[in-house]
Amino acid sequence: MASLLYITCNVRPQDGSLTLSLGNEFLEEYLRLNPQDEVQVLDLYRDSIQRVDQDVLNTWGRIERDEDDVLLLSEEERRKVSRIWRLADQFGRCDKYVFVTHSINLWFPAEFKMYVDTICVPGRTCRLTLHGAEGMLPDRSRKSLHLHAGPFVTFGREQDLSIAYLRSILNFLGVANQETVILQGDDPKRVPKEEHKRARRRLLELACRF
Repeated sequence: MASLLYITCNVRPQDGSLTLSLGNEFLEEYLRLNPQDEVQVLDLYRDSIQRVDQDVLNTWGRIERDEDDVLLLSEEERRKVSRIWRLADQFGRCDKYVFVTHSINLWFPAEFKMYVDTICVPGRTCRLTLHGAEGMLPDRSRKSLHLHAGPFVTFGREQDLSIAYLRSILNFLGVANQETVILQGDDPKRVPKEEHKRARRRLLELACRF
């Protein structure tokens, strides 16, 4: 039995978002083919994600310096760091990851970056060495699928950076097997029907071997 973490970051309702509706189709097909697998769902707009603030940085600094007063953390510091550790541990336990996202101004919404900061945690999913940081997850074959809606309009010659960023983060952590499906825009009324069909066909094919 495998465990799949399904992560969405889109404030639109499902009927107003092509990525959310296609992602849901993929998930339904995946569960039909893999009924024994465990699926956990995170909605980064609904599920409050702890941002890395001064309390969190102070706590991480203590742990990094191997100080023995971590138990003396304030209740607020423990609450914030515990929330981050839960998300990092959840990510580390899973075998497969599905990210359903869209672009805002050539990048992810802020909530997605906040989530990435909770899964790149020293001592949980990565470690600091004399040669720099390194991921701690390449102990088994992990895979990911990224369904992403890029910007509908062009920004001059500038390129959307979302896909490359997530690829780098996943490679760093140890998720080497990555698939990406891209749409030009997220509005079902504006994305060409042929592009919609192409993405849907690819996602259903991926569900058979994901």
